Order: sequence, then structure tokens, then C-alpha cells
Amino acid sequence: MSRSLFHDKRGVSEIIASLIIVLIVSIAGVALYSYSLGAFSSSSSSLQLQTDQREEQARERFSIIAVWWDAVDQLNLTILNYGKIELAINAVYIDGTMVSISSGREITAGTGKLISVKFTSPVSIQDEKTYEIIAVSERGSKNAVYWKA
Repeated sequence: MSRSLFHDKRGVSEIIASLIIVLIVSIAGVALYSYSLGAFSSSSSSLQLQTDQREEQARERFSIIAVWWDAVDQLNLTILNYGKIELAINAVYIDGTMVSISSGREITAGTGKLISVKFTSPVSIQDEKTYEIIAVSERGSKNAVYWKA
């Protein structure tokens, strides 16, 4: 007996199985593509943010031009902004110890302007001893000076 084409069930099931596999692979590809778009866009925006921060940090220049002490552990710094953008001092360290700034913290100074920072020293100041003073800006730029009391 000859079989008719419409009664052969094996051919139809192989075609349907192939279509289902192609559909599953297509859905997985679309899901992976949409996930990778989100991941790459967040990584590129993060990279752009880091690049912008480094560019600003490169344009920021300052120098501690004067340090004076009032003999009662009150220190005063004069900082010159000679960079191309505004500057604000965020932290000061003496010999690696962060100080509590009493005035001058986060005050913005334009290009060519001076900032006066006053604070009480966390370490006792002794005559003829050298101290390392580091000023740190809001963007993370640092300037260090060795000051002899």
C-alpha cells in the first residue's frame, strides 16, 4: 500500500520542531541584543563621566603660596588658583592627618584668585620642625607643601 503525503506525520513534526527551535533562538537573540544595548550604554555613559572628571581635574591647578601659624595651633593657608576653571578646597591634611577646616572650606575661587583656609592643627606644632601640608580640591586634585614652623 502506498502512503499518501498527508498522512505521513514524521515530516510535519520535523518542520514544526525546526520552526520552534528557530523561534526560540530568535527570541534569545533579541533578548541578548536588548540587554547588551543597555549594558553598553551605561558603560559608555560611565566612561564619559570619568573622562569629563579627568578633564576638569587636568584643567584645575592651584598652589599653596603661604602658610602661617599664630602660635596657638591655628594655621592659615593662602592658596592661589592658577588653573583654567574655578576651584574649591575640600580637605587639608597635616602629616597625613585630616584637619577640621574652620573657614575657607568649599569657597569657590575663580582663576587667578586667592583662597584663605583657616584651621586648628590636629598635631602639636613645634618650632623648627617640618610638616607636610596637603590641600585637596573638590575634584580630587592635590597640592603639597613642606612647611617649617
